[in-house]
Amino acid sequence: MNNRMFKSVLLLGFLSFLISSVNAATVEFQVNWPQWAQENRIEFYNTAVDAADRDGDGNTTEIINSNLVTTRYGGENAICVPGFCTLPAVANTSFTQNYVFNNVPSGNYRIVMYDAFGDGWNGGGSLTVLVNGTSIGTVTNTGSVVSTNVFAISDTPTGTTAQTCSDANLTNAWANLGSSPTATAGAIPVSISTSATGPAGWIFTADSMNTINAWSSAAIQGRQSLGVLFEWDPTPGANGSEPVYQAINTDGTANDLDPGGVGTMNISFGGRTVNNAIVHLDRVGGIGAGVSNSARFGVNTAGVTLGRLAGVSHFRTFTNNTLQRNMLVVSANTESSTNTANGTAAGSVVYQGAYSTLSLGLDGIGLEGAGGDGMEMVVCVPQADLSLTKTVNDNSPNVGENVTFTLTVTNNGPDATNNIQVRDILPAELDFVSSTASQGSYNSGSGIWAVGTLANGSSATLNIVVSANTAGVITNQAEIINADRIDPDSEFRSSFATDDLGDGIADDDEASVDINAGVVDVEVTKTSLNDFIPGGSDTYTILVTNAGPSDATGLTVSDNLPSGVTLSGSWTCTPSAGSSCGSASGGSAGGTSVSVTVSVVAGGQVTLTVPVQYSADPTDY
Repeated sequence: MNNRMFKSVLLLGFLSFLISSVNAATVEFQVNWPQWAQENRIEFYNTAVDAADRDGDGNTTEIINSNLVTTRYGGENAICVPGFCTLPAVANTSFTQNYVFNNVPSGNYRIVMYDAFGDGWNGGGSLTVLVNGTSIGTVTNTGSVVSTNVFAISDTPTGTTAQTCSDANLTNAWANLGSSPTATAGAIPVSISTSATGPAGWIFTADSMNTINAWSSAAIQGRQSLGVLFEWDPTPGANGSEPVYQAINTDGTANDLDPGGVGTMNISFGGRTVNNAIVHLDRVGGIGAGVSNSARFGVNTAGVTLGRLAGVSHFRTFTNNTLQRNMLVVSANTESSTNTANGTAAGSVVYQGAYSTLSLGLDGIGLEGAGGDGMEMVVCVPQADLSLTKTVNDNSPNVGENVTFTLTVTNNGPDATNNIQVRDILPAELDFVSSTASQGSYNSGSGIWAVGTLANGSSATLNIVVSANTAGVITNQAEIINADRIDPDSEFRSSFATDDLGDGIADDDEASVDINAGVVDVEVTKTSLNDFIPGGSDTYTILVTNAGPSDATGLTVSDNLPSGVTLSGSWTCTPSAGSSCGSASGGSAGGTSVSVTVSVVAGGQVTLTVPVQYSADPTDY
């Protein structure tokens, strides 16, 4: 027969050091004891909770925010708060069993073992404690041991990162609050869908953010917001307000009739792929029966990481991609505050990555009957309206002649954007000669111009020099294929000449230029009417003919007169039908050169008639 009137307390002496900087803490008890009577129990609790009265006198303060491993008959079932047990403690015989507590938030913890004298627990048993799979010690019972022991468990807090988002892209009023709230973030639609397990549920309302300076943008203060009530365990337990848990007995039944639930919130962006959306949160966490509650946000979308932008000190963000209000600090104020001990939490986070739907998992930490978190949110989607233009300096070159394409990419904002890439793959009919970029670099093999970063309102240019190797019409296309901000009126991931958004509006992230390259057979002959006589005069002709098959355009004909020879009058240029001269005549008496631009159709010609005077002084020659 066990004597319950005399209790001994064994405080684990091996836990006399600190364990710090542990990510996503999981605490495991490995129990191997020869006997376990119904009044025996192990308590794993945070020292921020009152531990002065733990002998079952009716004061439940000490078990709030605690994890207990106990018998089913000891009056306190397996309770796992904060976090959830993966295996309940419901044995009253000798056993070997492990108990795992997941998602234990940061804090200082103590482990205490309770027993009554004369019940058979007389040594030979052991308890090993592991934090994140690493043993921090094992105790073997050899008698009554009393000591003070504390160990620390800390999620690693995130540092502050940087991410801008124009206030023009913040959500305002939300509609359709009864089922799936919707709003717009700038030009991008935002919609919310939810699901839940257990008794958890969601309620949405129109609300407005607080006015404290807690966010990465001052525009959040007092802004219209979506009120989100996530209730994970609204029904009190058998003893009134019990810590929320989610454990299953060995007989397959829940330890309580109303175990806590979890929920999922999906934030979708109208089928568009966005990058680095920002979520501003207010009034995270609450209070119930004198103890803080909080919804804990986790990231379900693969490849997405959480970054902290701003927030009060009790707005906790961790490198395991979770956030919550700091637990274990009791507050009676439902308004957000910069005082850790006075108010709910508020702050801004960025979900880094590319996604069309951002899935967040929420689980609750708190009390049954008070298990809920009424918070608020404003979403911002960074956007940059990029446009591309393309020109050519000569759209009718001859085969083998160089032409220059000029590409200009412009950021019309409102946000700056990084990692811009433009693709211009030269067709086989064009040979690459050279390129010059105002910023970044062009790879002629891949056709990628890595532009880099453009601020709102800025532009960058790329000149590509090519030569045509084939006659005919040649099309050169270019398109913006990447940036780390969504383009509100284009889609980088669509193919060229596709209406990106199906809106019937021409896409400004792509450009195309045609040139018509020709093959010509040009011949130039020069004849004179008179013999050379010092002091005499002469008239000679320059005949330019084109045997085709293409028209020859933009030809430059020039002739520099030798020493002692000058123009005796203006020279003239006479084209055949279809051909042309840049100037019908040029030069004047005393000139020493002839130069004109001509175009000669296939089968046509241009004739230059040049009158000259020979110097009578032999020394001029």
